[in-house]
Order: sequence, then structure tokens, then C-alpha cells
Amino acid sequence: MTKRASKRRRRKNLEAPELIEDLLERAGEDRFAKRRSPIPRREWRAAVGPRIADRAQPMAIERGVLIVKVTTSVWANELQMLAPELLARLKLRGFALDSLRFRTGPLDLPDRPPERRISRKVPPPATLEPELRSAVERVADDDLRRTIEQAARANLAWQKHLGRTEK
Repeated sequence: MTKRASKRRRRKNLEAPELIEDLLERAGEDRFAKRRSPIPRREWRAAVGPRIADRAQPMAIERGVLIVKVTTSVWANELQMLAPELLARLKLRGFALDSLRFRTGPLDLPDRPPERRISRKVPPPATLEPELRSAVERVADDDLRRTIEQAARANLAWQKHLGRTEK
């Protein structure tokens, strides 16, 4: 056994399966990035909120000072005024920080993979079969009956369009 192999940490035994979110956070969603964030994205977003997280990104921690990159100087000024509250939130989440310092510049946000869509065209509503039509007609409320009919026709159209009809 080499010296390097002996220093490897063993994973603790789990009582139950681990959530994929926890596994990714432990591994780091940015594990292939050139520079890793000092605070995981999920923790940062939970601490500061989605609006701030979209415009500010933690870059480094130097002697208790969290360096945060922001999109504009206006955001840097705004967040400087909110710094005591943000620090308190981060401390509650277990980060030992003394202060925040803000830098402006473009954020290095991960690219979102494009959504894969099978179909982009909305099919026209299908006609209801007599058995289904009679079941819908038994609904007493006119608005509810129309809504159910529209939903059923749209659903049948999509099933047919995607080739999922059973006969």
C-alpha cells in the first residue's frame, strides 16, 4: 500500500440511500470547473435568495473575508448595505466569515443544457369517443363540464400525436 492510498478517506456507511442532490453537492456540481466556488451554489442561493444569487457569485474566502463577484457596481453598492444581514444568514448556515467584499464583473455561471423536446407543435384537440362524451355530459356544472371536455380532448390529441394511444 502506498503512502497516498493510506490517506484516502473512507465513505461512512449510510443507513438509507443518499439523495442525488446531496451526492452532487458533496461531489460538487462544478467538480469539473477550473475554479470551485467557496460556497456551494445551493447553499449560496438558500442563504441570499434567488434574486441576489442570479446577480452575485462567491469567488473566494481570504482570511474570513468572502469575495463576491457582482454584475454591476449598483448591485455591489446595494449588497454592501445588506452585508450585515447576508453575513448573519451565511453564519447560520455554518460559514465562518467576518465580512464581505464585492467586485464587479461578468459572472461565470454554468451553461444550462438545452431542453430536449420531442414535439414543438401543439396538435388540434381530438374528438371524444361516444363513451367518454356521455360520461362528460353527466357532469352537472356547465363550466366544469366544458373544462373537463377541453382537457380530455387536448390530452387525447397529445397521446395520439406522441403515438401513445391504446386500442
